[in-house]
Amino acid sequence: MSGLISILLPVYNGAKYLESALDSLFAQTDQNFEVIACDDGSTDESLSILHNYAARFPQLKVHKNESNLGLFGNYNQCMNLAAGEFIKPFAQDDKLSPHYLAKARRALNEHPQVSLVLTAKSILDGQGGETPAPSLNRECVFPGKFLITWSLILLDNRLGEPVVGMFRAKDKGYGYDTRYFHFGDLEYWFRILEKGDLYFINEPLCSFRLHEGGTTTVNHRHLRDLIDCFKLGVQYYSYLEEIGESLDHYFKRLIEFSSLQVDYLVREQGLSLQAVRRNAPEAIPGGRPDLSDDYAQMLFLALRYISPTIAELDHLKRCREKDHINFQNEIDKIHSSISWKLTAPLRAIRKLK
Repeated sequence: MSGLISILLPVYNGAKYLESALDSLFAQTDQNFEVIACDDGSTDESLSILHNYAARFPQLKVHKNESNLGLFGNYNQCMNLAAGEFIKPFAQDDKLSPHYLAKARRALNEHPQVSLVLTAKSILDGQGGETPAPSLNRECVFPGKFLITWSLILLDNRLGEPVVGMFRAKDKGYGYDTRYFHFGDLEYWFRILEKGDLYFINEPLCSFRLHEGGTTTVNHRHLRDLIDCFKLGVQYYSYLEEIGESLDHYFKRLIEFSSLQVDYLVREQGLSLQAVRRNAPEAIPGGRPDLSDDYAQMLFLALRYISPTIAELDHLKRCREKDHINFQNEIDKIHSSISWKLTAPLRAIRKLK
């Protein structure tokens, strides 16, 4: 449908914040939209909440998946059912400001070379507190491929989660890559940015919620974000190759970054070896073994134990750099001293000999 915005709302056990999320959608100043909500087998009141809202708001279309598809698979299910000219990913625990759709639509209409619109955001905590989040800090058009390289250098998703973005349906491709656990949103932004530029609206038009049961928190705990960084670097290595970085150097950066992140999670959030597991070890062996949790624990231990070595090497490097600077400063002092200038003729005569 011409001009229609399809809002994608994958739902799984999201009853706690779902009503707040839905209220923010139906408070939009631009009402030319549909909401495609796909429930992925929730065992809480999520489906009931969706049906209650659908009875009040005909724009909401509720679908129940036959089997659990996972987060990114569920986003794709929503996208397959969407009929709009524009696609707006959303999440069950996030919120939009009333002007999000109107301003994102305007940006796409006014900039045909732009394939993706992102906005600044705020962070919501589990208690409803709200704080500004880091952003690109400038409203303008950014070259799409430059942002891909920039993101790979940072090893972080500074572009933002699904809630910050909107794009044209013609650029959706095959949707989210379900091989990713955590950075499926960033990888999808990459593919859309390969088709055009980015327009960034430097205004917090949405809110992303961080809480204990949220996907982001769970992925950090199980180190899925680090595994996704590995896959992302391999898949988009050509962008790093263009700036002269070898794949080995990327892996080295990734290991150093990962070890420091694990060290932070241990010190600041109490991450432990047992918490890394998604499932408890089997008391009695049976069936085909699932080694993913065992590998996650091995990765945790490896990164945990090399972090002091990396920190020590970084300290030695900084000391060496400081010593070099101090030595150079002393040389500069000698060269600028009066005695050095007065003895310059003698050094010149010695050179002639």
